[in-house]
Amino acid sequence: MVPRPWLVGVKRRTLNDVYFLRPSEIYEIIMSKSWPYKRDKDFYEKRDRALMALLYLTCGRITEVLSLTKKQFDLESEPNFIIIRNMIVVKRKTKAKRKSRAIRDEVPLPKEGPLAPFTKLVLDYLQLIENSEDKLFNVGRNRAYKIVRYVTGQWPHWFRSQGESWYGKVFSNIFALKDYVGVVSAEVLSDYVKTDWREYRKALLKYA
Repeated sequence: MVPRPWLVGVKRRTLNDVYFLRPSEIYEIIMSKSWPYKRDKDFYEKRDRALMALLYLTCGRITEVLSLTKKQFDLESEPNFIIIRNMIVVKRKTKAKRKSRAIRDEVPLPKEGPLAPFTKLVLDYLQLIENSEDKLFNVGRNRAYKIVRYVTGQWPHWFRSQGESWYGKVFSNIFALKDYVGVVSAEVLSDYVKTDWREYRKALLKYA
């Protein structure tokens, strides 16, 4: 199989290549550098930062994030969250080696807490999109990969791994985490969720 253009010369990475960072550290990386745009610099910087923020917040694959439109963002239903509705999930079938599509009904972006700065990056960019039917990111995968690589030195799926690691601290139940990040098998998340028996102290004593 011929490698995709943005993967030429890039070795396949695994979790062993990833050093997991705190949200504040990832935010600093996103904000530390930008592509040297000559026109509409403010617009494109906000676009790129929103792209990377959504890769992290949603744990989405690059194709999934690039498919988002403004109308999918519900700003009103939840006071402490922005809700992305009907986010496409691109799943690869292990045996058939084909891709199928599913839907994540709701993906919440917190307005408070450690992830709030990322949500603000998304909000800042959403305000610049006039047509609700428009895609947020009018770029292809190749261009998106180059932007992420230039700004952060990382690759889009790195943000997915970082997000899964963070949410693994939030969801001690691996099946809840599976549904939240939109993966086929809970097994792939086993490295992110570490359960402490002390969380079940009351239940252990209650049913003894």
